[in-house]
Amino acid sequence: MAQNKKKIIFVTPPYHCGVVEVAGSWPPLGFIYLGTQAKKAGWEVEIYDAMTIRHNFKDIEKHLKKTDFDILATTSITPTFPDAHQLCGLAKKIKPNCTTLIGGVHPTFSFKEIFEDDKNQIDYIISGEAENSLCQFLLNFDDLDKRHETPNLIFREDGKIKVNKMLPFVDEIDSLETDWKLLDWDLYKYYVIPNSKLGAVSTSRGCNFGCTFCSQQKFWNKIWRGRQPEKVVKDMSYLNSKLGINVFLFTDEYPTYDRDRWEELLDRIISAKLNSYILIETRVEDINRDKDILDKYRKSGVIHIYVGAEATDQETLDKINKEITVSESREAIELIAEFNMISETSFVLG
Repeated sequence: MAQNKKKIIFVTPPYHCGVVEVAGSWPPLGFIYLGTQAKKAGWEVEIYDAMTIRHNFKDIEKHLKKTDFDILATTSITPTFPDAHQLCGLAKKIKPNCTTLIGGVHPTFSFKEIFEDDKNQIDYIISGEAENSLCQFLLNFDDLDKRHETPNLIFREDGKIKVNKMLPFVDEIDSLETDWKLLDWDLYKYYVIPNSKLGAVSTSRGCNFGCTFCSQQKFWNKIWRGRQPEKVVKDMSYLNSKLGINVFLFTDEYPTYDRDRWEELLDRIISAKLNSYILIETRVEDINRDKDILDKYRKSGVIHIYVGAEATDQETLDKINKEITVSESREAIELIAEFNMISETSFVLG
């Protein structure tokens, strides 16, 4: 490490869920965006994907003891929070003067619960969309007063929880750079395809629907922002030609929202001749809307589509504000099968 250059290590919580992991090992794309911002701020960056390499806490402890870091950063949804919090406690045990930082959906909405816990090991939360806030936090890290002025920052000071103002969302997602070499891509596989190498690309952020059970609509304030199709394909082409990625996970909640943009993206992927496969998530009504271009889905490489059917009775669908019908879900799943794509869905219980 360069003299006086500080280091931030991004660590995935070692949480495991068979339903999610049965199909593949998934790249932590968010850490690439955040790690790139950290590098811009002049910090050394390591992404340690403990979940994917199936390291337990003993393994993590050994790794952290060998690593000279100033900040341990992690992320959390609600089921992963106990492990994320334990990570922060482990970092404090190994290096008492280190700073622990967390972001993601759960800390954004449950910060009071976190900071009111007497056993809390988390120093800071960066809530919401974190890239620009993290960069500012790291640039001002050595000046405590300026550090504590960072937008989106939540922390405890003098016995009180401080919640800083939120930055507006980034106008152009394409302005956020990605250093793809921060990850070891050999770790990521889509198990359905032998010898695959899985990459992750975001084509948009947010969802403008209001399903009552979903945190994403609150996290993104029901605002949808799409990337330019040519920029998405540029990322895919780089990952394909330079890093050997032949399966792409589109990580966004709703890539198909804008029909014109989505069809342009499909056309550009087809023209790029990447000879790769694509996994997406979308809404059932968009599959039905796109029945006339589902052949383009297949030609572009889409082979696996997740849609949230959520229920088989209309009363439940209406109660959770899904804004679809049972017959629409059935039609979408039949169309996916008709075009020889894998369908995956979910149901709300309780």
